[in-house]
Amino acid sequence: MGTHNVASALRRHATERPDAPALEFPAKNYRTDAPSWDVWTFAELDRQSDAYAYGFVEQGIRPGDRTLMLVKPSLDFYAVLFALFKVGAVPVLLDPGMGIPNLLKCIERNQPRVVVAMSLVHAVRTFVRRPFASAEVLITAGSRWFWGGSTLAKCHQPGSEPFPLALREASDDAAIIFTSGSTGTAKGVASKQAMFASQVDTLQKMFDFQPGQRDMQAFAAFAIFDICLGMTSVIPSMNLSKPATAKPEDIVAAITHGKVDVAFGSPIVWQNASRYCLDKGITLPELRTLLTVGAPIPAYLHRRFRQILPEGAQVFTPYGATEAMPISWVGTDEILGGCWDRTAAGHGTCVGPIAPGATADIIAVTDDPIPTWSTDLVLPPHTVGEVVVAGDMVSPEYKNAPEANATAKIVDGDRVRHRMGDLGYLDENGRLWFCGRKAHRLQTASGMVPAVPVEGVFNEHPDVFRTALVGLGPSGREVPVLCVEMEPGKAWSSEVEAALVALAADTEHAGLVKRFLHHPGFPTDARHNSKIRREDLKQWAAGAAADLAKEAA
Repeated sequence: MGTHNVASALRRHATERPDAPALEFPAKNYRTDAPSWDVWTFAELDRQSDAYAYGFVEQGIRPGDRTLMLVKPSLDFYAVLFALFKVGAVPVLLDPGMGIPNLLKCIERNQPRVVVAMSLVHAVRTFVRRPFASAEVLITAGSRWFWGGSTLAKCHQPGSEPFPLALREASDDAAIIFTSGSTGTAKGVASKQAMFASQVDTLQKMFDFQPGQRDMQAFAAFAIFDICLGMTSVIPSMNLSKPATAKPEDIVAAITHGKVDVAFGSPIVWQNASRYCLDKGITLPELRTLLTVGAPIPAYLHRRFRQILPEGAQVFTPYGATEAMPISWVGTDEILGGCWDRTAAGHGTCVGPIAPGATADIIAVTDDPIPTWSTDLVLPPHTVGEVVVAGDMVSPEYKNAPEANATAKIVDGDRVRHRMGDLGYLDENGRLWFCGRKAHRLQTASGMVPAVPVEGVFNEHPDVFRTALVGLGPSGREVPVLCVEMEPGKAWSSEVEAALVALAADTEHAGLVKRFLHHPGFPTDARHNSKIRREDLKQWAAGAAADLAKEAA
């Protein structure tokens, strides 16, 4: 018999600390001038999820059932999610930001037996039937119109006893979580029961998280980790699917009124919030640990927060992906203590020492499958190559995606290593340095050029917000072109271009960039609003460069 269930941590905290707050969600009458939150304790979340679990079993939901869950974030969202965990069902979590066509493709590929979704999703299901052909149990969150099935309200059936958790094996799926699709086709990552337990344990060790800490959580899925760690998750007033639209004053309100000592958000959230704090003279004296994922952040953001956070507080960037998280982590002290000097000189971005329980190796860059692992593949320190990781926090498979598994997974005895799709190297201290996505490397006449080390040089210009290196022309003869996005209020000029050229003069990348192109605002991913959609940018650059060539002629 199995011994794993994600919800066992909630049950434990509800027993040991029943009155401690688990979730604080913006109240319906929330106002920026008078922010307020609705609160559920661990005991309340446990009771509410028990009630849904009893109702789900009555509806015929069984252990192992893939359950498409498309419900707006709310207190009820987490009760439903933990109810599915308790039943032993497998929530399928997709990012609405990927758009309806991609959503439908992902749903069809994963063939859910159960659909727990908003009315709009069920309305679409009645007209676009093929992606939902496998669905047998239909539950509507909200009003049920002309379709069958039940509603969430009817599934809420409190029992006289705590719901008995379905115990699962370590290798059983706990959830299927989709990648954002920002650097390729969105894929369903199998998050195993043991993988999830490892992630919680590793995060606790990395940051010394303790029950009772309070976390401002601007990424809906990560609140699951807060709950399992016994922390209070304070959700800010924002559209959690569109972090770039979050109002800085609402982020600050969640931090200050929520009296949090931990905060998690996408880089764009902290870009905007830090500007707001400095403009308004706001400091955050209780915030000790600030976390951000999605993309490495620039040194100036660390410097900004040194003016905003108390002495000793740090901004941490855990490195990983939906398929493997966390793999490493790095904080303000290490970045500003010497790492950024190497970044500014064109040597990539330090993402820190390897996390407890994880391993990372560098292999030669190839787009071919590697069926079996061998230590002969490993490159020496300071050699740029492809990052390969292993550990219990690493997913062994994508669901129903054999081609993706063939190119991203390497069998190593009784475990599976994951190819991150990133370029990087390990330094003499065992720290991992990120050099960009493998798919974004340039193939020039002089050889391979990773994008991030080059961008690190030019990002040092004080008026530049960010840059992106793209290659124009055929592979093997690509011409490096740098797209430049300026800081708000700063203008592009020939003087800026000359200053950028001068920045590279004393680095190994001197003369590499053949063209500088100003872009008004880079296209980015929906999930974090930080990963640049480089294929789109490359197409734009090709058109812009052609226009400039015509003008010059």
